[in-house]
Amino acid sequence: MGEMVDINDELVRSVITVDDGCDHTRRLIWMMNTRRNIRNKVFQHEPKPVRVTKVRIEARKRRKYRPRKARTTVLTDELA
Repeated sequence: MGEMVDINDELVRSVITVDDGCDHTRRLIWMMNTRRNIRNKVFQHEPKPVRVTKVRIEARKRRKYRPRKARTTVLTDELA
């Protein structure tokens, strides 16, 4: 059988992508308004992220490299 792997290991994190399945929109908006709320002396608790899908753990896709274009050299005669 396979061994259990620590998901928080740095080597494992570089190979897989973990999606927690939550919508963090309300939390991001709350973070953007934090300075304004401090200035206006308003306190709001941080909203909890809403679960929208199941947790997914999938392999990270490899980056596709495009071949470099051949550089064309333009020879100009500046003295002529």
